[in-house]
Amino acid sequence: MQSSGEIREEREVRVNDRIRVQALTPWLFRIEQESPEGFEDRPTFTVLNRDFESPAPLDAVYTEDHVLVELAHASLRIPQTIKRITEIEMHSKDGGWKHRLTRRDGVLKPMPAPSNLPDYWILADSPRLVPPEWGALPPPSECEEDESGWGIVECVRDWYVFLPKAAGYDQFLRDYIQLTGPVPMPPLYAFGFWYSRYHPYSEQDALGLIDEFRERGFPLDVFVVDTDWRQGGSCGYDIDAELFPDMARFLQKCHDRGVRVVFNDHPEPVGEHALASNELAFRKQGLDSLLSKGADAWWYDRNWHTHLQSPEQGLTKEVWGMRLYHDMTAAHATNRRPLIMSNVDGIWNGRPAHPSHPAAHRYPIWWTGDTRSHWRFLQLGVKNMLNYAIESLLPYLSEDLTGHMGEPDAEYVIRFMQFGVFSPIARLHSSRNTCRYPWAYGESAERIVRDYLQLRYRLLPVIYAAAFQAWKRGLPIARRCDLLWPEFPEAADDTQYLFGDDLLVAPIIDREEGKEAARDVWLPPGPWLDVWSGTIHEGPQMVSAKPALDQIPLFVRQGAIVATLPPVLGTADVSWSQLNLFLVPPAHAGVATRRFYWDDGISNAYKEGVGEQLEVTMTRSRNQLDVVAKMMSEHSLPDVQLILWEPSDGEALAVSMNGAPVDAMRVTGGVEGPSSLFKGAADRGSGE
Repeated sequence: MQSSGEIREEREVRVNDRIRVQALTPWLFRIEQESPEGFEDRPTFTVLNRDFESPAPLDAVYTEDHVLVELAHASLRIPQTIKRITEIEMHSKDGGWKHRLTRRDGVLKPMPAPSNLPDYWILADSPRLVPPEWGALPPPSECEEDESGWGIVECVRDWYVFLPKAAGYDQFLRDYIQLTGPVPMPPLYAFGFWYSRYHPYSEQDALGLIDEFRERGFPLDVFVVDTDWRQGGSCGYDIDAELFPDMARFLQKCHDRGVRVVFNDHPEPVGEHALASNELAFRKQGLDSLLSKGADAWWYDRNWHTHLQSPEQGLTKEVWGMRLYHDMTAAHATNRRPLIMSNVDGIWNGRPAHPSHPAAHRYPIWWTGDTRSHWRFLQLGVKNMLNYAIESLLPYLSEDLTGHMGEPDAEYVIRFMQFGVFSPIARLHSSRNTCRYPWAYGESAERIVRDYLQLRYRLLPVIYAAAFQAWKRGLPIARRCDLLWPEFPEAADDTQYLFGDDLLVAPIIDREEGKEAARDVWLPPGPWLDVWSGTIHEGPQMVSAKPALDQIPLFVRQGAIVATLPPVLGTADVSWSQLNLFLVPPAHAGVATRRFYWDDGISNAYKEGVGEQLEVTMTRSRNQLDVVAKMMSEHSLPDVQLILWEPSDGEALAVSMNGAPVDAMRVTGGVEGPSSLFKGAADRGSGE
């Protein structure tokens, strides 16, 4: 025991050989209760990194009865005779709050929202699993441990205390991501259109349907083969040869068409427990059996009658399966980004239940389960997408677009698909005995859905740049408005959002029989352009939108720079060498800057800083608009076409690009429909 009143500046403090306190940043510290195996410094299933670049020192004042730990923004009072973590008292340095730890502090809870930052927020590393160097793969032959090299410590208390209000939201998010890991970028093709159906497709049927999508002008990137590809239709990895007599041939024909293939897996356990070596070997062999034939990704389906076991109570089978399929897919092709679609942890068939596990964000993408074709599930789809992006850091939450079960009408299909196009992952899906072919709902529905899907492909530069920001900063593609305007209560509305930096989207999520579609939309501060009418509204204010069936309430902020591509029918045809830049100039003198990112779309090189960034700055001074476009590397500038969106009652602006006058294409007022939205003279592709 230290002498009374002694002060020491430490990197960590240990009290009674039972409790350890570590200061990781000025706004994040760790309180760890010693386990039977001692204190833990290795990465765990949840916590990847505790070695922050500039760890904050702490001061310890030792008295006869207590140790007073002084951190940058908080103080801890710890009894010298402490036995458990719940004997610790915390308080702020300025006296604004005080709290004694309780068992409830270790319960999983939503991450803070920027509009409601708490004084403290605690992440518990529970259950604490320590993976071996090979991860969730079959152990090497020399490993004879029952748990295949995994370390599991039961009932340990290892808590990470964040101070969000003192840190601010951006710093909180940086600390959280550095501690638990960033959200990886999915491959480019994942942002294209997916078609999925629970149906026993044969090779001929599947290829015929892919061809029909293309012949009708629908872009398509991913075809999902549900569980009937296998013998018995549910478990195991033996291919049903009557449906797919040559699986490698089928996959090659899909790839020749520019389409990736995802297979559904209903995994049944074969080992005594989740970490049994024979269980891991069986899973690896099964997944590799189709990956080696050319399969692109796995859909991990938790299943309804038999499912994976979890290695420890408190870790759901959903999250364990994410790690398992991620590691095994990554090991099969180390130079490619692993893509897994799995049941999201915390949402049951569309209905939110609890936050997701704090490691789940490292394993995109996620699916909310079997939903019904009812307006209530469209509402839930929008809300879940926005809320779980903030509360659980899941920016790639996806729906069964139009619903898994039921018989929707054309209006519902159109409205759901409009939302799907303006969501991170666009996957159309249905169950047996029904289909969701857009042409099955009449010529009007076919045209509208096709127009919106083509629009999504135009917007791939916006979507992919936002995915890069999700990797770098944790900022989702679809952003609830309080991420940017937390001081406005209306901004926390979870039925509208920014899509990327500049597009404000408010899906139609309800209808009254016999009435036209309508909803209220909150516009954030500043001028916003209604793309359909051409009207400019000054925010903050609430406006009423009454969109036609082929319109989704959509606004663009003045000062927007929206990069688009010429039309394509798949990401395999995407070339970043030609870009349209849609400019909505500031109303008065002002400057706006945006960055757009691209890379090879499939490798992990982005993690090492490999990729291209185009920075575009737009400066208005009186009747002059100056645009500067430059690459952030030594690579040459793409062929950039400028399209200027001007109000009908405004003065024409003179435009220059990189110092030279240019004759930009000009758009005045609103647009007629989705086929003409963000479409300009620079559309020189062959996709239409």
